[in-house]
Amino acid sequence: MIRQIQCALCAVWCALCGATATLSAQPNPSRLAVPGAGLRVYLITVGQGDPVWEKFGHNALWFFDDAAGIDEAYNWGIFDFNQPHFLKRFLTGDTKYWVDKYPGVPLMNYYEKADRSVEVQRLNFTPEQAARAFTFARTNVREENRYYRYDYFRDNCSTRVRDVIDYALGGTLKRATAFTVTTLTYRSESVRLVDDLVLTQLGITTALGEPADRRLTLWESMFIPMRMRDILRQLRVPRADGSMVTLVSEERKLYESRAYHERASPRALWLPYLLVGLLLAAEFAAVGRLQDRASAVRRIFRIEVIAWSVALGVLGIVLLLAWTSTRHVFWFRNENLLLLNPLSLWLAILVMFSSRRPRFARTAALLGVIVAALAVVALVLKVMPGTQHNGAEIALLLPAHLAIAFGLWRARPRADVALVPTPS
Repeated sequence: MIRQIQCALCAVWCALCGATATLSAQPNPSRLAVPGAGLRVYLITVGQGDPVWEKFGHNALWFFDDAAGIDEAYNWGIFDFNQPHFLKRFLTGDTKYWVDKYPGVPLMNYYEKADRSVEVQRLNFTPEQAARAFTFARTNVREENRYYRYDYFRDNCSTRVRDVIDYALGGTLKRATAFTVTTLTYRSESVRLVDDLVLTQLGITTALGEPADRRLTLWESMFIPMRMRDILRQLRVPRADGSMVTLVSEERKLYESRAYHERASPRALWLPYLLVGLLLAAEFAAVGRLQDRASAVRRIFRIEVIAWSVALGVLGIVLLLAWTSTRHVFWFRNENLLLLNPLSLWLAILVMFSSRRPRFARTAALLGVIVAALAVVALVLKVMPGTQHNGAEIALLLPAHLAIAFGLWRARPRADVALVPTPS
């Protein structure tokens, strides 16, 4: 179970925002043609796919000028699982991605064959703006410029495309979107897009800390390619003469996925998580209540508590290290540490020792109450502004913490009983 959760966490964080693994066939380099007035710029938006790293969509900028022989699509989401030190870079938040270029139509065919929706929007650039974006892209793809530290939310495949468009427009895109606050958050967007992957969804919402709950501006929300597609569709930008024109002059849906369809909004997780949490708590409470009737039941209760405490304690250590020892900014200030408490590891040791040395049972009971009380603190924090959106995790874990504390407290040896002399 722990390994499944760890694998789910690793997979999703390797690929938030739908970055694309290296394509199998690299095209021949395009000749360095000079763009003319006929240079057209298209935003390619790719929908969700099957692997977890494709759930967040993808995009690219396509430059096309038939007269000048230009057909170059720039993809800022290239990574390779086999690159040196990939796992270390992933764990520490120093993941290395890069930009590459491909002919436009083969690139879109590649995504279509993977049954991912493909939409193309022609950007209403002046020849000067198109040339500006094209020159930037060609400069960025050079060996000395192409690599960057990938940030899943603030510097990814989609935000790189957004920034090139903004650069071509002289900052107009950012000025139009940076001060409009939405109801979206990094957490809600991430959870929404992995709705069909239960373990991955649980891993994301558990790993993200309080910084992931700040409401996003339109500018920030474009870390999701499909959000940027929709925003650009509605945007009007000024020309040099002061007139306003739509940024997207035309668009076409080239392919509609048969299997993958983006969820419009995140579903509420607290109710299904609460149901699972209550079932777990009921089992812990029942076994804990019956443990004084049979040694076998007492042994089962201890095994369950040890397994539960080890699992939660290990995950708590992971969250703590992610906060204190990595560059994953959005894993900081994680209130789920009150639920996935590293103290649970010590609780597991005490319960293990209590089977042979009953005097440890009192300490285990006291620590169980402390762990449960800290989980209650997570619930109390919900009434305070600016706290983390972790109601689903509280619903899942708090009932079990309380049930375990009840069982341990019930099983503790009482001081008054221990003081009664045993008759000879």
